[in-house]
Amino acid sequence: MKLNDTAISCRNLQISYEADPVIHSVDMEVTPGQLVAIIGENASGKSTLLRGLARLQKLDDGDVYLRGTRCDELDDREFARRVAYLPQTPSLVPDMSVRALVERGRTPHFPTYAVNGSAVDRVEVDNALEQVGLTASADRSLKILSGGELQRAWVAFALVRSPEVLLLDEPTSHLDVRYQRELMQLLSELKEKGIAIIVAMHDISLAIAFADRVIALDSGKIAFDRFADSENILEDLGNVLHSKLLSFRTTEGSLAVVPDWHVDKTP
Repeated sequence: MKLNDTAISCRNLQISYEADPVIHSVDMEVTPGQLVAIIGENASGKSTLLRGLARLQKLDDGDVYLRGTRCDELDDREFARRVAYLPQTPSLVPDMSVRALVERGRTPHFPTYAVNGSAVDRVEVDNALEQVGLTASADRSLKILSGGELQRAWVAFALVRSPEVLLLDEPTSHLDVRYQRELMQLLSELKEKGIAIIVAMHDISLAIAFADRVIALDSGKIAFDRFADSENILEDLGNVLHSKLLSFRTTEGSLAVVPDWHVDKTP
């Protein structure tokens, strides 16, 4: 596959914290309209890899590309328009409304030094709010939203940029089952619009249910990169996570995955 056929890719990515190597020679490619789940144990490098792709973490070596162009050749505003990143725990601004948060996400499209956006920007804010189902809550304070509503507000903050790539770190953490499902369904709808989505997550059941591909990280290296429905993926995931996994088919025929909590697979 040519680099310009991919939405985002990296070659020989190496990242350290202080003197400790965290990411080791990682190569990956994600095409437009693909949802990729990054799975791994704590400290396996999931968050660090996302931050490296988002230009928030200094690279020791390697390159990140957008549509075949090296990211260090793009200025900050262009990169921010094309790549949206959400950390695991975004910082709240006291008394900010949902609409104000989403408007802030649109700022990379504002003219240089402009404080407010244009009529086009306001339409994009409205569209992003509608996409995540928060139009009726646009003027509510972030402080009074439920966990699911708040997470959707942050997704709108990212979407309003009309990004080519969406990077999310543990977006379903702290959400109950209903909102986990709704958020992953939203991401599935967004990939149909051609957005490349990379999600770092712990929940293997969500990864198998919604992702097109699963990338397993083990001590900063890619243990495997497979389609989510590929043969033997559960056994290989279990080896990476040091857990036995059970699977079954639902009444609709989809694959469901759960850990076997009664078996200790720690070596």
